[in-house]
Amino acid sequence: MHPLLLFDIDRTLIHSGGAGRAAIAAALADVLGARAALDGMVVDGRTDRAILEEALAGVGAAATPEAVAELLEAYLARLPEKLRERRGRGRVLPGVPALLDALDRAGAPLGLATGNAARGAEIKLRHYGLWEHFPAGGFGDVTADRAEVVAAAIDAAGRAAGLNGNGAAPAPIVIGDTPHDVAGAHAAGARALGVATGAWDEAALRASGAEFTLPDLGDTEAALAVLL
Repeated sequence: MHPLLLFDIDRTLIHSGGAGRAAIAAALADVLGARAALDGMVVDGRTDRAILEEALAGVGAAATPEAVAELLEAYLARLPEKLRERRGRGRVLPGVPALLDALDRAGAPLGLATGNAARGAEIKLRHYGLWEHFPAGGFGDVTADRAEVVAAAIDAAGRAAGLNGNGAAPAPIVIGDTPHDVAGAHAAGARALGVATGAWDEAALRASGAEFTLPDLGDTEAALAVLL
């Protein structure tokens, strides 16, 4: 039996060319007239909810549930245009389509464990033609806690694959590019494959506790050897 495989999105499956950050900046301008709230903010590996809460605090606005929801809707409205604007800069990362096709052929259960809001994840992955590989997942609009995102992903994608309550299934594997992915995986009882396609190299991902690392997902056979 194959383990449940839970993929991060940004800098693991795709590089959006900065579309997400640009859409948040545009949303801040739309909602609050603020343009500089993201300057210097580190967003890699964080949930959309955490980013929006910090952005609101950065312009002196209270991060109430209502304010976060309003800003999230403005971000989601802006995201498709920002993806289109960056069509020449954004891309699917090396080997991703071939790997996902191979995992589908092998019958491996797939899901998402991403800091993206659920609708944001769908917008991004539909833009790059990858959405249909992922029947369920855990998302970053419900919680700012990465471990809770992974736990939700294990539950939702496990149910979609009929794995819940099956003690024979191996521990899930979270595939991501940051130590946040690794920590979230371990906190939820999963293993981690660190992929060095973001800001952290393989040594840093191993040091964060990742059981497996790869430079990228370009070598399909090497990735399958880890994941299956």
